[in-house]
Amino acid sequence: MKNIAVLVYDLTVEYNIVVTDGITEFFRDKDDVHVIISTTSTPHNERFQYEYQYWTAVELLKSKNIDAAIVITNTYFNAISLEELTKSLECLLPIPIISVSNPLALPGNHYTTVACDLAYEQIVEHLIKKHNKTKIAFMTAALTLSPESEEREKAFRAAMKKHGLEVNDDWIYDGDFTPKSAYDCFKERFKKGDKLPFEAILCANDYMAAGCVSIFSELGISIPGDVIVFGFDNAEVATNCDPMLSTISQSVAMTGYKAAELVYSLLCGKETPEKAVIQSFPMFRQSCGCIPKTVKDKGYLDVDGKLCESSALQMSGLKLFSNSINDMATIFHLLTMTDTVPRLHEFFNTVVNNLNVVHIGMLAMCIYDEPIVLSPQEDFEMPDKARLLWLIDNDAKIQNNYYEKGGIEFSPKEEILPGRLEDCVTGNYYVLPIFLQSENYGYLVCRFPTNNYPVYTIFLKILVNAFVHSYVFSKKEEERAILAEKNQTLNFESKTDELTKLFNRRGFYEYGQQLLDVSVAAGQSGSVFFCDLDGLKTINDTYGHEIGDLAIKTEAKVLRAAFRDSDLIGRLSGDEFGVVAPCLPARKVDVIRERF
Repeated sequence: MKNIAVLVYDLTVEYNIVVTDGITEFFRDKDDVHVIISTTSTPHNERFQYEYQYWTAVELLKSKNIDAAIVITNTYFNAISLEELTKSLECLLPIPIISVSNPLALPGNHYTTVACDLAYEQIVEHLIKKHNKTKIAFMTAALTLSPESEEREKAFRAAMKKHGLEVNDDWIYDGDFTPKSAYDCFKERFKKGDKLPFEAILCANDYMAAGCVSIFSELGISIPGDVIVFGFDNAEVATNCDPMLSTISQSVAMTGYKAAELVYSLLCGKETPEKAVIQSFPMFRQSCGCIPKTVKDKGYLDVDGKLCESSALQMSGLKLFSNSINDMATIFHLLTMTDTVPRLHEFFNTVVNNLNVVHIGMLAMCIYDEPIVLSPQEDFEMPDKARLLWLIDNDAKIQNNYYEKGGIEFSPKEEILPGRLEDCVTGNYYVLPIFLQSENYGYLVCRFPTNNYPVYTIFLKILVNAFVHSYVFSKKEEERAILAEKNQTLNFESKTDELTKLFNRRGFYEYGQQLLDVSVAAGQSGSVFFCDLDGLKTINDTYGHEIGDLAIKTEAKVLRAAFRDSDLIGRLSGDEFGVVAPCLPARKVDVIRERF
């Protein structure tokens, strides 16, 4: 069995989802592979509070279970540079590390890359010959740390040079891959009624192109009449934009597919090329005027002017399948888990009932012995021990709650789950740290059959938060029960005479008074006795205090034998004892004397 980790910044962004789809698509028919996906964020990340906790999953991927890793590098560059990412991934060596879209300066690294030079040459040629446009601007993503942005700008400059056009550096605008960065950029520079100095603008991605469309419309600038806009990626926003964006498809899913192909070849011991190159290509739509705005079909024209159908999945290039679920109904079901904070065994039943709703086939919850408090500045160190608390596998019909037995102990440095992943069916698995604010409690592993990653992301985050609250509540309840038992024991010991094991003076008066009060309330009679030893001082003086103590213990033994189990006996001091005997009338005193 081959266990292949996939590291991605998050799974809520279209690009990240489609690349991951490409990876899992390659392994769809492989019965000797587990794909283990982890959304890691970046180490020491403080952009969002506690986001740094996600990187702790990387420590788990150092487990001896993992045979190779695929890193979707582009997803990290809003928060970290390529050099910093490379340094952070050194901890996974010596396993093979395959990177998507960018080479990593690591031993044995293989990677996929997208060639965009030809696509930009074709677009510039198209603008000149088809639309008679020569004044061309470019919007970079230089405000990020993305090598992709640099490559696209470089390819744009080379294309302009090849067609004999000068690049006007005043028309090079910087963004950060978001629509807002493009919107703000032009809102600051132009007012309504202004004429743009350029005739076309090529953007480093579709989201910035959509931002340009938005602000240009506000400024009264017609697209494509006054300016032509091009994007890059063929993201879903490209066909949802009005007008629909002309763009460049880099076959995003194929970059993941090819990365999976590389890693599988390596693990099978085959000779494997260092890189796989995917060619990007232009898609001409409404924002360059090649397709009329009245046309609602989401197709495009290729470089030969042929009308092509848009792929069912944006960014794709692969035929991918998705078993969709009713997201709103699902999310409602998930939120019901947070209605109360139950004990963990009750919460377990709630989770079992919810897994079928979100199509999660298996769920395992693993907890460290003690939560690890982690700050953004600290490096996380995986504990030597973890405990499997829950294992739910709908396919195998397993619903095991090990919490009350203390869990199944194992080493997460050796294996992700006790018994190794080989015991689990092949498929796509997801690893997520279990944390709440700065406290890291462990991690979960789950298997899901569909690619509805955003819903899984929401579900698992709700599950993690609810689990932590339930786990902490259960622990506190246990601690309270133990403390109450200890207090009860201490309370009893504080009212017990050490020598005779009877009640001491404090216990006798407290519990004796309660017994009297109950008897009076019930209208019952009774007797109270006080007694002592004659000659204890002589015994102590003649035989010593040990024998004196023996005499006192013998007196206690006599009292226990003489009185009933329901009578309360206490040592008041020295050789003085008291007895509360409810329902014992005065006429029975002689009987007690005979017993003595």
